[in-house]
Amino acid sequence: MKNIAFALALVLFSSGAIAQKVNYSGEWKLNESKSELGYDFSMAPASLTVKHTRKALDLKSVIIWEGQEIVNESHVTLDGKECENVGFAESVTHSTAEVDKKTKAILIVTKGVAEGVGEWTSRQNMSMKEGNLVIAFEATSGMGEIAETYVFDKQ
Repeated sequence: MKNIAFALALVLFSSGAIAQKVNYSGEWKLNESKSELGYDFSMAPASLTVKHTRKALDLKSVIIWEGQEIVNESHVTLDGKECENVGFAESVTHSTAEVDKKTKAILIVTKGVAEGVGEWTSRQNMSMKEGNLVIAFEATSGMGEIAETYVFDKQ
């Protein structure tokens, strides 16, 4: 009887662990030593605030550019539908986001147009690894391509 109770407890515990959801919410600070940043310049935010609900992500990133803080806020739904946000220099961006049901990673694809850059597209693949928020970031524009990996520590 003890073996059956133990086996049942193990199954319940295991299924509970499998059913756990990843929540990206929190205040995050860039860990430059763990990140893989561009050589000439980086698009990495110094900090990121995430509000993650079952249906959406609200993101607030702070980028330090030439000694000045640039704050960007965006809202994306997690159903693959396009969301419109204000981008750099009051430009309009269009983003879609979807959750990979297997890995729980979130892929955000954003497109926009910026003066001096032209049309651009970015892909951010968000995941959790060892308690850190990790974002694999890629962007392409008429100026070229950039690929970086940002690792954030929770504050």
